Formats: sequence, structure tokens, C-alpha cells
Amino acid sequence: MALTPRLVVEVFEHVNYQGRKATIIDSVSNTEDVGVQDVISSIRIYKGPGFNASPNYKAIFHETANYQGRRLVLGPGFYPNIHDIPYNFGDIISSISFSPAANPTPPDYGAIPVIIEAFQDLDFHGQTSIIMRDVSNLRDIGMDDAISSLRIQRGPNFPFSGCHVVFYDQPNFEGRRMNIQLTSREFRVSLRNLHEVPQSFSDIISSVKIVPLGAFRVLVVVGYRTTPEPSILESLTKIEGHEFQFKTININPNPDNFGDSKTAVKLSSEVLSEYDIIWFTWFAAAHDQEYFVEDADEAIKDFVRRGGIVWASSMDNNIIPPDGVYTHEPMWRGDWLPVDRHPIRIVNSDDVNINITPEGQKTGLFTWPHQVDVNALVTDDHWVTDDPAYTRLGVRSDNNEIVSFQLRWGDGYYVTFAIDTRDARRASLAKTLIENALCYLASLAWQTSPRQPLKGRHRAPSSTDWHGQII
Repeated sequence: MALTPRLVVEVFEHVNYQGRKATIIDSVSNTEDVGVQDVISSIRIYKGPGFNASPNYKAIFHETANYQGRRLVLGPGFYPNIHDIPYNFGDIISSISFSPAANPTPPDYGAIPVIIEAFQDLDFHGQTSIIMRDVSNLRDIGMDDAISSLRIQRGPNFPFSGCHVVFYDQPNFEGRRMNIQLTSREFRVSLRNLHEVPQSFSDIISSVKIVPLGAFRVLVVVGYRTTPEPSILESLTKIEGHEFQFKTININPNPDNFGDSKTAVKLSSEVLSEYDIIWFTWFAAAHDQEYFVEDADEAIKDFVRRGGIVWASSMDNNIIPPDGVYTHEPMWRGDWLPVDRHPIRIVNSDDVNINITPEGQKTGLFTWPHQVDVNALVTDDHWVTDDPAYTRLGVRSDNNEIVSFQLRWGDGYYVTFAIDTRDARRASLAKTLIENALCYLASLAWQTSPRQPLKGRHRAPSSTDWHGQII
């Protein structure tokens, strides 16, 4: 198996990347071995970590087994329907190979911390699937409740702190779990018979989460001094193998608006590049007709564009506009988000039941490491946009408008959930979501943050060389 694949190929049973999926990084003499014989209808091809060593590589799809018959040669890119002209190659692919070819225009697959080989039978036999990303439902790759043996080995982006692979007996990272750790001293873990592991996990695995471990600096931003959100965060220094270091600042100088003139600083006084994650607590950026981050709007967007991660709990919609003339019409200023490119606004609303979207389930935000009862949370206000760039993670049950979203901006991400943590009762209900969110943000930051070793710009932070300021 290629430890540093030049190309990563994802093949799908149906057009538009739907149905059963298989991931291919080595030549396959018979696609029956990976469960997709003569059923491939769409394809995604990414640059792999070894792409630069042979930048002319392409994937070759053959009509018959053993690389025979007519062939379709594709460079890196996305192919939503290979039934259509000019391909006319749907549902006939029986083998796949790789070879140098013309110059491609490649998308990136992303970081690969580990490579998992999942086998249908004992002793590494039978149908095989390669897994290099989280899989929320193994039915999508034709291996639901079918894995009997496993090999897990270091990928080209293996983190120096090690990596956990968590297998669940239910889809969407729920149910019983089996945690396999690959440490900095191990190259491979092989499980020839999952009946023999302590938990007897053969033929029941339904989802897989890959957890590269790391240490992350988090800037906690407070605009409403009564929220217990900062104290909850500061208690979560170690979760699921991750280490977190926190610095908490107050940016609201108005004591009549639940701020503190003695401790407040401008957000622009912070060097945001010293952090992996910025966490806006409840109403931190704005509330009760005041806006607190105008001095740092561009710096926040640049932080995300360069690979930083921003979390936002609930935001207020009632803010004085730039001309200083406040009316009772809903008004929200939010240039800390790229609203000029991706319009969005906040609407005042009361607490309501929430539906987690399929995209939200795939993140694991609501199930890993804890199952979160989102309808036990208290929500406040919600988001409205028609821009498809915002991935909806959770929506209101009454009108399907956004309670939680994710937005890719440059190399980084914005992630939100409109939780209300203004007092101890509400905050205690939100603690499991806060813990899950930290883990999820860390999984994003590990891949994108300029501070992380994967980017090769900085050493990992030491627990002895950085100290937070607590308000």
C-alpha cells in the first residue's frame, strides 16, 4: 500500500458523489475487491501528499479486470457524472491503475494522519476499504457492520503527539466505542480478529472518527461578564488526548451593559496569530445596541483566512448602526464575518427545538465525545441567509432557519451555535456542547492553523512557555 499516495481517488456508485463510496490510493486489479465493480458513476481525484514527487500522475480507469479493455484517463479534479459525454464510462469500471500523464489541475485531498485498511474477513482478507477521513456511516462505503479485521498505520501527516481512531457501533459516532491509539513510537497497529479484542467489535462497526492529537491555544473573548462560559472553557484543559491553553479577555468597557471598565481591552490589542482558535462567548461581539469588535473586524477575517478557527456563541441583533442613529428595526453589524462576500444576518428569536442536519451529523459536533441533547439547550436568536457557502449544521424546527453553521473562509473556518449561556443554569446545560465543540474545533485547527506543526511554521506550544490571563 502506498504510504505517501500521489493521488487519492474517491469513486461513487451514483452521480453527484452519492451512494456507496470507495477510496483508492493504489492500483486495483479488480474493483470487486473494493465493492464497486461496474457501478462507478462519479469520481473525485485529489492531490495526495506524494503528488509533488510526480506531478504528472493521473488515474486510469479500465473497462475490464487486470487493467484491460477500454480506458478512461483522468487528472485531479471532480467528475460528477461519467455517464455523460465526453466520458460515457459509467457503470463499467472493473480495474484502476495510476501512471504519469499530462499536466493536471488538482484539488487537495487534505491532511492524512493515518491510513486505515478495513477488511470484511478475518486475517486481512475479503473486501477491503481504505479510510483516511471520518466516516459518519460506513454504509456509504459498503462496509456497515461488515469489518472483521483492521490495519491502522501512520499516514504522511502523522502528528508527533499520536493519533486516536475511534470506532462506533452506530452511525454518526454514536453507541459503543472502541478507541485504538497509535502513539509516537508505533508505526502500525494490526487487529487480525475483532472478535478477540476486549470489546468484541467484529461486524458491528458503523462509523469511524480519526482524532489527530495536538496542543491548541484558545483566545476566549467576553462581552457579557456574567456568562459562566469562560470558566467552563478554562476547566477543559485536556479532552480526548488534546491539550488546550486559554487566555480570557473582556472587550466590553461599559459596566451598565454588563462589561467592566477596569479590565476591558480592545480586541485589536491582541496578536491573533498567537492563537489557533478564537472563542466568542455569549453576546461577546455585540449586545444591547453596542458593537465591540469593530476595531478588529479585518484582523479577525485575516486570522481565519490564514487558517485560524473562530467559534461564536449567540450574537445580538440590536446594534447601533455606524451613523449612531438607532431605530427599533432589526439591525446587525457583523463585519467580523465576510458579510460583503457571504451575506448573513441575525434575527431576534426565542428558544426553540432544533433539528441537526445530515451535514451537522457528519461533523460529530453533537455526538463526539459526548451525546448532546440539543433540545435541552437554551438558544437565543438565529441566523438568516440564502448563501449556500454557509453549511447548515443545525436549524430551527419551526421555520428551518439556521441555529448553527460552518463557513470556510480562506484556509480557516467560522463555526457557530446560538447557545444562551448568560447564567449558571443555561451554561450548565451547554457544557457538553462546549466540550464537543472544543474537540471539533481542534480537529479543524490541526489541519489549518499556521501555528500547528502540520503547517511547519512553529514548534508545538509547551505547557511551560505560555500562560493565560484570567479575568
